[in-house]
Amino acid sequence: MADLGERITRELTTRYIAVLAMLGFLAVLSFVGLSQIISETQGIGEGINLTGRQRMLVERVAFAANRLAAVDGASSAEAVTLLGDSLNQLEQRHLQLTTGEPSPPADVLAIFTGETWHLDHDLRAFIGDGRALLAGGTTLAGNDPHLLAISAAANGPLLAGLEEATGLFQRYSEEKAHQLLMLQGVSLTLVLGMLLLSALGVFHPMVERLRADMDDRFRSAQDLRKSEERLWRILEESPMGVSVSRRSDGEIVFANTRFTEILGMSKDEFIGSSARDHYVDETQRRAVLSALRNDGRIDDAEVEFRRKNGKPFWSLLTIRSTDFQREPVNLAWIYDITERKAAEQQIRMAAKVLETVNEGVVITDAANQIIFVNPAFTTITEYGRDEALGRNPKFLHSGRHDQDFYSDMWVHLRRTGRWSGEVWNRRKSGEFFAEWLSITLIRDPAGAVTHHVAVFTDITHRKEDEERVWRQANYDVLTGLPNRSLFLDRLNQAVRQSHREAKSFALMFLDLDGFKAVNDTLGHAAGDVLLQQAAVRLSECMRASDTLARLAGDEFVVILQGIRGREDPTLVAGKILGQLSKPYELEGGIAHVHGSIGISIFPDDSEDGVGLIKLADDAMYEVKRNGKNNFRFTGDKG
Repeated sequence: MADLGERITRELTTRYIAVLAMLGFLAVLSFVGLSQIISETQGIGEGINLTGRQRMLVERVAFAANRLAAVDGASSAEAVTLLGDSLNQLEQRHLQLTTGEPSPPADVLAIFTGETWHLDHDLRAFIGDGRALLAGGTTLAGNDPHLLAISAAANGPLLAGLEEATGLFQRYSEEKAHQLLMLQGVSLTLVLGMLLLSALGVFHPMVERLRADMDDRFRSAQDLRKSEERLWRILEESPMGVSVSRRSDGEIVFANTRFTEILGMSKDEFIGSSARDHYVDETQRRAVLSALRNDGRIDDAEVEFRRKNGKPFWSLLTIRSTDFQREPVNLAWIYDITERKAAEQQIRMAAKVLETVNEGVVITDAANQIIFVNPAFTTITEYGRDEALGRNPKFLHSGRHDQDFYSDMWVHLRRTGRWSGEVWNRRKSGEFFAEWLSITLIRDPAGAVTHHVAVFTDITHRKEDEERVWRQANYDVLTGLPNRSLFLDRLNQAVRQSHREAKSFALMFLDLDGFKAVNDTLGHAAGDVLLQQAAVRLSECMRASDTLARLAGDEFVVILQGIRGREDPTLVAGKILGQLSKPYELEGGIAHVHGSIGISIFPDDSEDGVGLIKLADDAMYEVKRNGKNNFRFTGDKG
């Protein structure tokens, strides 16, 4: 508003100066015209006076000349003096009229010098005649030609010419008076016109401008009032607590409903109270005041206040300094974060728990990118936190599981929201490790997956122990071949599979010939070595799909899968007998053993495992009775 007043004052001053300048210019022009007319009028008045004096002097000269002719003695001397003075004055007036400043108008000069009047010539002749009379002395005859000429001129055209000149001067005087009146009228008209123009060009626009400005100010004031009303409504309806307190004494002068709800009191109780009474303690209040003094504002500071019932609560406090009803105040916003603080405390406790548990914990986002790992994760996988964050957990895959395994896992996880199972992964060093993994999906209220939480335990040692126990239960300690228990299990599997697929397999029962002699001559240690070498030789004759097992002592069994009649068992039996017949280099010397093999065929000879074993065992003993180092099918004659 100060800028508006300054602008209006500047524009009004500029227009006033312009009007005054125009009035001044008109005044100067009027003054110059008036001065000129007055000067000319004065000259015309002086001309009227001079012509009138000349007329009187002409008459006085004629009177003096006539008197000079009529008297003598002292009277004659007086007449001469009167005549001389009159002639001098007449000559002086005549020179002053014709050559003085200002010069007479042209019409007047025409009377003096023109052919019609030639008043200058007549006056000069009249004066010359008078001078001639004076030159004649005090005695003058009545018929003197100069006297006659003077008398004739005084009663003739000379006086008429002077009368005409006086009339012209009077007419010029009237014209100048009329001009003066016209100039004054024009000047007055221009001044009045300028005043009217100034009224129209200065005052009226400025009045309209002031009226418009006042209207604008009124509308602005209304808009400001409405804006303030909207602002207070917004503050009143704000979901955050809003209050206003005077900076001078801290008294609360405004508070919205939310603020009083947070404090658990009514507006009547809160407004008028002191802001300092609502801090939880003096330390909190001083911290807020110190921040205000240092920074002039407070942004989202965590401050503890106290409710009406005395219970403390945490809030986010924001304060700005402003003016309210022309008074400096503090405008404060608070947001109750008590529940958030409690949640943060729970999160900190949970984080502490996650840091101390032995299970590895991995949290990924919706895109399955790692956003959190606990220390146990690093201990188990050997990958540091920074190495894992932002990566997909698949970088831990060992390669032991095919794609179908992971596809089934994700299908189950998305359908049920959780999955648990045994997984083999790889440490940073490249070492494989087994883990028991549990994955849970975290969803938002709309049901969209936001996070995946995986918890895993390293079960490698347990798996190794289980593997060791299982091997001890299912494998022969000496040769490393499947023992009787595992053999019987695989035999049952072979029977079931062959039933389903309508295929055949052969069961070979083998016994080493001469093994007892090796034990008796070279010792049991040498016998154990021989058994180990025999197991290796037998394994070289097997396919990956076949099963070789040691039942006890020097007895071995073989399951040959997917055979074609007797051709495949015959070929394998021949290889076995050839391998077993080669010498064995033992620590105590060279040993020679052979093998006796009995063969039964599923389902030709029997449709169950026990029957196949018995038939193959019988066929093997039949070989031993017939010379050993050979093989025999069940049911062969001779």
